[in-house]
Amino acid sequence: MRTTERTFERLVRLAATQHGFVRTADLEAAGISQTYLRKQVAAGRAEQRAQGLYRIFAIPESAHDEFMEAIFWANATAIGGESALSLWDLADVNPRRITVVVPPSHRVRRYGGSNVKVIYKALRGRDIDEVDGIPVVRPAMAIMQAITAGTERTLIEQAISTVRAREMIHPLSEARLWVSLEDYYATKRTPERVSS
Repeated sequence: MRTTERTFERLVRLAATQHGFVRTADLEAAGISQTYLRKQVAAGRAEQRAQGLYRIFAIPESAHDEFMEAIFWANATAIGGESALSLWDLADVNPRRITVVVPPSHRVRRYGGSNVKVIYKALRGRDIDEVDGIPVVRPAMAIMQAITAGTERTLIEQAISTVRAREMIHPLSEARLWVSLEDYYATKRTPERVSS
């Protein structure tokens, strides 16, 4: 009995560091078998959310769980775009889907993930930070991705103003964002030629 309790404690400790989620790939390092995890599902202590991804019910849900679930579902490098703006609390965005960034060569599984949008981009270590233990692209990159995705201009302006006020951006990077925003909207406003 004590061994089972200790195994469950290890499972809960692992899940606690990952917003209540565990991947089968994480189990071996924690000394937990996949059979044990399946037994926890059968006992109602866990739920399979996707292939190789489980939610442990002993960990209370929190506001950012869905971001971690999206990261694990896609085996992504970080949260990006509007979702990163939301996670950093830079603008009043309310993305319908969570944007994740995966390496260009990565193949994302298709089962589940209807609320996930994938950006294929190679990220360097300096492009990534963490918010609430969740890997997320740094603010300037998040804003640039949101510009490229066509996020509403007022929300981009709000995000740029917020990172400046929080001193989270270098003035040169801020200037590049303003130029990119103007370029995006200049291109968008250019009327198409009508052939006669």
